[in-house]
Order: sequence, then structure tokens, then C-alpha cells
Amino acid sequence: MSAKSVNGVSSIRKCLSVLDCFSEDAPQLSLTAVTKKTGFSMPTTLRVLAALCEEGFLERDANRLYRVSWKAYRLGKLFQAHDSIKNAVLPVMRRLRDVFGETVSLYYKHDIWRVCVEQAVSLHELKRISHPGSYYPLWAGATAKIFLGFMTSDEIRRVYAEAPQDRKERWAQFLGEVAEARQRGYAVSLAEREEGTSSIACPLFDFMGKLTACLCISGPSFRFTDEIKAKAAPVIVRECRELSRSFGAPDSALGTRSQARG
Repeated sequence: MSAKSVNGVSSIRKCLSVLDCFSEDAPQLSLTAVTKKTGFSMPTTLRVLAALCEEGFLERDANRLYRVSWKAYRLGKLFQAHDSIKNAVLPVMRRLRDVFGETVSLYYKHDIWRVCVEQAVSLHELKRISHPGSYYPLWAGATAKIFLGFMTSDEIRRVYAEAPQDRKERWAQFLGEVAEARQRGYAVSLAEREEGTSSIACPLFDFMGKLTACLCISGPSFRFTDEIKAKAAPVIVRECRELSRSFGAPDSALGTRSQARG
């Protein structure tokens, strides 16, 4: 069967599932690895891989390992070029990273998850990293507190349903911290989702005054002292407010006002 015969909505989804197997942790994959990740049969996986190679989205090297090719790279560059928020925020992220020495990440909300879209990685040997493109839960952490403060009641119930039991048992306390973060304009976290990791996060608003993204400084808890948090909080708040103003956000969105909740 020709690779061109891979068509139809079902086959498109299979192609996307195969492409989704590749990541920073797995930039090159064998046929066996892709088959295992997708759950497809080996003949189906081979046909999809062949089609993606033929169309320029994947390529196979001399060791018979597959990796993303020029068309996938072109799509990524197009996304990067047209993501004005990410491009505007990146210089600020690097500046914050250089000042405080910790990793600075930019997150968007996707349904009841947060996704890392950009990072300025700490220069320390021991560092906290969230891989761009990866999804993370919203039932714990500084970034979660920011996003939850601007989510609907139905969304919050769905986040709660996904939370592990130990987080459900402290949910009322967590929502109290969400309200506090919304009021003061930033959130902090001490080993809530990952042991030994701390973070501080702040919202970014668009021209309509709606939450559009979240900026987060994170690192090992032993370096994230009370002194560092006290110094970082006003700086990240100031930077995020200036960025939001540059996006056209009204002043009413930059104070203590919260968005309407559904």
C-alpha cells in the first residue's frame, strides 16, 4: 500500500498521534517505540511513519530512527513568529532569570490544564524545568492558584475531580489561597506538587482585561528562601503589570479586581 493511501479523518488522527510521540525527552524514536507509545499495530504505525516522511514532517536516519523534519520545524517557527505574547514576554523572562537565578516559565491555560509555552532556564546546575509543550494539572502550585482565580465554578469542579485524594482533603484551604492570590496579584507555592520545588507566579492580562497567561519563577526550595520570595514578588508583579499594559490591558484589570466567574 502506498503511503499516499493514508487518508481520512481517522488516518489524520493517527498521524497526529504519531507526531505527538516526539518531545524534548524523545527527539528520536524507533518504529517499535512509536508503536508502543501509540498502541497502533506495527503495520499501521509503519504506514503512518512512511506517509509523514514522504510529506516532509518526519525523516529517518541511518540508524532507522525517526525524528521531526523541516515541515514540522516550519510550523513551529510560524507559531513562534505569530505568538506576539510569547515574543514580548521572553526578554522579561530572561531578565528575571538573570536577576533571581531561577527558571522562569510562561504558561497558558488549556481547558483545565496549564501548558508551558516558553522558558528561560536557570543557569544553576540544579534547576527546575518544565518542558515547553507539556501539560500540567491545576490542583496545586502557584501557577494553578493564578489560573483558578479566574476560572468558572464548573471548571474548578472539574479540576477538583482530577485531583489526588490528598489534595481534595485540603481543597478548602487551597481555594482560600487562590482567593488570597487573586486579591494580592501573585501566588506562591512551597512543594505543593513537587517535593523540594517552590515557585511564585503572576498573571498577564490582554486588552480586554482577561487573564491570558501566567509567568512563574520556580526553583529548588532550599534556594527559594523567604528573603528571595520577598524580593521577587514585587519585581514579578511590576513586570507583569507593565507587560499587561503593553498588551492594552485596562488599569482595572491590574489591581485587585477579579474577573467575572461563571
